Amino acid sequence: MPVQKSGGDATPAEGVVVSRVFDAPRALVFEVWTQAEHFTRWFGPHGAEIVDCELDARPGGIIRFGHRVPEGTAYLKGTFTEAVQDERLVFSVGFVDEHGVPVRAPLFPDWPLDASIETIVTLDDVDGGTKVTVAHRVLPADAASHPAAKRWSPMAREGAMQVLDRLGEHLSMVARRKGSAT
Repeated sequence: MPVQKSGGDATPAEGVVVSRVFDAPRALVFEVWTQAEHFTRWFGPHGAEIVDCELDARPGGIIRFGHRVPEGTAYLKGTFTEAVQDERLVFSVGFVDEHGVPVRAPLFPDWPLDASIETIVTLDDVDGGTKVTVAHRVLPADAASHPAAKRWSPMAREGAMQVLDRLGEHLSMVARRKGSAT
């Protein structure tokens, strides 16, 4: 599945924004963002496995998962604040332990306990495909200006680009499966 890549942009106030165009319909892209059986196969940077995933993509619905890497598992939990079918998702997650108790981000021992990461996903039709734009920012504003959040931003940009790589691979696999099933 051809993929058109774009770079990432970051501004301290706005966080990280990355986008990519995929040769897939918006309905399929929305499906792989909102169904755990898909989400667990691609969401995360290279080398990360998604574990203990729960998604309820509707306003007030839960999002909970762990990123397992060789160094350990980072758990995140939060809620969806917006879900517009085939168009837009907004959710915020914070770092928690395996029991759901807030903890500091594993790679940032000074991460503010009250900080969350808001993710906004927009899907747009582009030349027979779908442009996916993902924006991340740390909330609240005082947490976003914290030194740990500033150190997080470059890693988040690289991680978001890797997530889009994996999303493209998963969309290709799903398209092949659907094509062979017809």
